[in-house]
Amino acid sequence: MNLFRLFIISLFCMYSGCASQNTHTPPSLIAPGDLSEDRVYKTEYTYTYKLIEPAQKDLLEYRDDLLFCRLIPDQNAIGVDIYNLSSDPFYVDWNQIRMIDAEGLSQGVFRRLELLSDGVREQDLSLIPPQGVLSDTLTPKNKVYRNMTGWAQMPLFPNSAEALSMKGQTFGLVIPVKQEESVKTYRFTFEVSDVQSYLVEIK
Repeated sequence: MNLFRLFIISLFCMYSGCASQNTHTPPSLIAPGDLSEDRVYKTEYTYTYKLIEPAQKDLLEYRDDLLFCRLIPDQNAIGVDIYNLSSDPFYVDWNQIRMIDAEGLSQGVFRRLELLSDGVREQDLSLIPPQGVLSDTLTPKNKVYRNMTGWAQMPLFPNSAEALSMKGQTFGLVIPVKQEESVKTYRFTFEVSDVQSYLVEIK
């Protein structure tokens, strides 16, 4: 009887183990032995960012009496949404905006809208009226080049094994805002809070 019960329990455990097996294993968790030999894979890297200065509730955004600014860094550029919360218009001078890289070097930026045109001329001031919003994407000038098909961008951060060493690195964005005769300069500092790697199939 005891042997029979042990046999039943063993069968139950084996069945449970098979039933709970994850058949949708994320690519990053696939063991090398599980990769198909007739397919080609490459490693991709994804970055996670946080705003550390000025920090407001661990969000990638900032608000004061003048404006609300949402910041969206990714591997190629920084997206910005600037809302005018005041009762008077203000200007953003794109030629004065600077991006500070992980080495602490300052670079001018191109707007995405400018890159869609000639990308080299002086970038005009942008007026944001009261309760208005301006959305654009900023790329450091040293990461932009021209090829046979037009403008191309290099990534802000590496998409290679070197990416894993970027965790904890900081970079920044400086945005001067002019309202009437006064200029207020906003300095944002970001940190690469995490870097993850995963495998993708090359098709």
